[in-house]
Amino acid sequence: MEKDLSQHKAHAERKAEEYKEEAAPWIVGMARFGHFSKGAVYIVIGILAVMAAFGLQGKLTTSSGALYTIAKQPFGSAMLAVLAAGLAGYAFWQVIMAVFDPEHKGKDAKGWFARMSYLIIAAIYFSLCFNAIKIIFRASVNTSSEKYQSLSAKALAQPFGQTIIAVIGAVFIGIGVFNFYKAYTEKFKNRLKRHEMNQKEWKSARYIGKFGLFAHGVVFAIVGIFLIRTAIQADPDETKGLDGALAELVKQPFGPVLLSVVALGLVAYGAYLLFEAKYRRLDP
Repeated sequence: MEKDLSQHKAHAERKAEEYKEEAAPWIVGMARFGHFSKGAVYIVIGILAVMAAFGLQGKLTTSSGALYTIAKQPFGSAMLAVLAAGLAGYAFWQVIMAVFDPEHKGKDAKGWFARMSYLIIAAIYFSLCFNAIKIIFRASVNTSSEKYQSLSAKALAQPFGQTIIAVIGAVFIGIGVFNFYKAYTEKFKNRLKRHEMNQKEWKSARYIGKFGLFAHGVVFAIVGIFLIRTAIQADPDETKGLDGALAELVKQPFGPVLLSVVALGLVAYGAYLLFEAKYRRLDP
């Protein structure tokens, strides 16, 4: 066992030599801080959903709702300002991945689909950063699915609006399925700098990552399905945000149990992002 571990560590260290030259230090720092900020938001969302599932005065909320919860804490505005900067950093890193392709997705159909998903994620997190800034200045922010229904209504009013919404829905479902794939194959571990982690951290990242990615995939797939329904029925009321996706789980058989599992999974996903913030390998 010890021999296998030392061989694995030696291999990881050799592989690490291939990644000595990363992106500019400020970009790397910004990306890591962005992963930390995203992780913090998901942990808050998950905790609130767990509390709701157990009847402890929690609530099903969107990312913006989680930001409101943070803002209500002592020094909330200061914490929110820091998170806003981190969320902007995460969004900017998504743009870099889409434009410069540091993860080598390529220019085939699969590669372009992945890179387009990065741009959609960037738009979501730039919007979330903007919402954080608005909350700091006490501006009103709609934190429910109504916001997304309003956006869907505007999109449906445009030429090819249904097609655009269907494509976005397909991207969300694709992200969800890809998260299932990463959780099952444990390919997410390839992103981590194994040689910098001790055995306990490595095992924790593995199990937390599998559980968290599966839960994250469930939520994305549900949101995507309802976007497809929005496009097919031309009905913006079919659009669901994160809170709407979680609420749909409650309507299913054993709904509170399903909600509890997925909510705990979102906490795990947030915790895994904290590992990524520190140990993720960022390619040049």
